[in-house]
Amino acid sequence: MTGSFLLMSVLVLFFGFHIIAGDRGILARPELDRKIVLAEEKLELLWKHHSFLAQRIRLMQSDSIDADMLAETARSELGLYAPNDVIITIDLSNLKFSDELMN
Repeated sequence: MTGSFLLMSVLVLFFGFHIIAGDRGILARPELDRKIVLAEEKLELLWKHHSFLAQRIRLMQSDSIDADMLAETARSELGLYAPNDVIITIDLSNLKFSDELMN
């Protein structure tokens, strides 16, 4: 009888501790909420990047090449710009996230 009571007490204490102070316990909830917000922000950035790339791909498809996109790509690849051209480039290859977003 005392052995089963002792075992039951140890189990209640073990699980009770982890419910309150464990990795996913009540005390860890604010940190988990912060990580969720950061992950949602990272997801939003990735969706924006995805939609930007998808739009550029649609403009470059062989059946409907956009003349402006073709001219922009050709000038960019060949380095042929007029002296009065205003060049605005967006380099997405070095897209970086803060350390908080990566964790």
